[in-house]
Amino acid sequence: MLAIAELLAGLGLLFIGLKLLSGHLQQAMGRRVRAILKAATRSRLIGLACGTLAGAIVQSSNAVTLIAGNLVRGGILTTRDAIPVVAGANIGTSALVFIASVDLKVAVLYLVAMVGIAYQFRLDRTAERREWIGVLLGLALLFLGLSFIKLAPQDVPRETMAALLNGVTPLVGILIGFAAATLTQSASTATILCVAAIGTGAIDLSDAFFIVLGANFGSGIATLISAGNLQGTGKQLCFAHIFVKLVGCLVVYLAWLGADLAGYEPAARIVALGQNGPSFVISVVFLLLQVTGAAATTLFCGTTEALARRFSPPSQEDNVSKPHFIDDQAMVDPPSALELAASETDRLIGNLPELLPDLDQRAADNAAHRALHWRGAHAVGEATGHFLVELIDRHLSREDLDLALLLQDRQRLLLSLQDTLKEFADVTDGYEAPPPLLFNLAEALRTLVLELAEARNGPQSEIELLLELTTDRSTVLDRIRRTLASGAIGTGEDARKLLVAVSLFERAVWLLHRLAGTLRDTANAANRT
Repeated sequence: MLAIAELLAGLGLLFIGLKLLSGHLQQAMGRRVRAILKAATRSRLIGLACGTLAGAIVQSSNAVTLIAGNLVRGGILTTRDAIPVVAGANIGTSALVFIASVDLKVAVLYLVAMVGIAYQFRLDRTAERREWIGVLLGLALLFLGLSFIKLAPQDVPRETMAALLNGVTPLVGILIGFAAATLTQSASTATILCVAAIGTGAIDLSDAFFIVLGANFGSGIATLISAGNLQGTGKQLCFAHIFVKLVGCLVVYLAWLGADLAGYEPAARIVALGQNGPSFVISVVFLLLQVTGAAATTLFCGTTEALARRFSPPSQEDNVSKPHFIDDQAMVDPPSALELAASETDRLIGNLPELLPDLDQRAADNAAHRALHWRGAHAVGEATGHFLVELIDRHLSREDLDLALLLQDRQRLLLSLQDTLKEFADVTDGYEAPPPLLFNLAEALRTLVLELAEARNGPQSEIELLLELTTDRSTVLDRIRRTLASGAIGTGEDARKLLVAVSLFERAVWLLHRLAGTLRDTANAANRT
């Protein structure tokens, strides 16, 4: 029982440590990772190097793949640019496996002491320090978990250990590795478990070889699962990631099979090779799997892209998810870049009516089409936000900085309004025939949104009219809420849904008023210049 408790505790600490390590590293270096990935467009070799660095920082090839997929959806990278990045990310994750192969008992004690002292003396007051202390805590828990896992088999009877050793065939090893990587969504996690198991004698190197082989391919499938509803070009990189894993497994396994057919007995040789350092040998095997897969898919990048496009062809959402104006090259000229960002937000404002149902033309309304437009507009809005943040970091002049901050405020309001309109539309879609109150709210909101879309390029008088139309209406809306609460208009679930609709309407009107204010501020700034 003690062995089982130690093993489960070790696994728990290992998973918590990996989660903390990956999460805090992404928070501490998330923007730097995005900047690193954007530099990948220069050449395949640079893309491979950028991906390796990003994988080493984040310690998750799945996370890098999904980040790169979102950059592809936003039009910042192409699929061909991102394939070497995904390939390199797998190489970068090998760093943690090598670290885990070293006995770090003393390092664990010092790490725990450092984290405890940091918390006691409140060294985590700033956000950046808090993230890095979290990274140290993740490492400490990870290595502490490995220590528990290595201790667990010492309490297992020798007969049981012998049964375990005899029960791992190549096929069973591959299936164990595949299942472990699919569940943990990480090949490196499954390999680290192998490193710990080798150190205890639970398995030998030949068993570990096939477990790591299965884990390597299993993590590729896990990326596809993590992608969720991602479609089109965004999902192409998930398939590219699978190809990296599959090619690495095939190359290394064929080399193993060829050596066996040639009489070199690879199983015996790898066991002999690892007599003095078995954990290090399996770490090298893991690295070879990543390097061979990464090299092949990067070298044949065009073929990889063509296969990825076949498995996940571009969708209609891809067309609406790409910015029309902004790109990284525009940042060399900040004034022009700001004009492009303004054009991008103006375009998004013009598309806002697409997010609301037209209840007068209910037969022609398509909820799926509206949801697609919302996802695309939201992706462009987020890309515009990242563009403005990077532009602000470039030490703009006073006038340009004022405009950039105004556009950033507009972009944030726009994202909030997009979400609010989507939620309001979802409430409306819940009715086959909307009640009169909801119908009137929907038509009023659609009218205001259309007015905003026209006012963005219209005369100052239209902006002033919109500001007047969107002034505080809380008194009227509170009266409606009281009427709903009294049961005079609908009861039960209908009343609750109508109350939600009223609140969403009020929030949308407030956001429209704020957006109209940013349009007026921009017009005033243009008149001053």
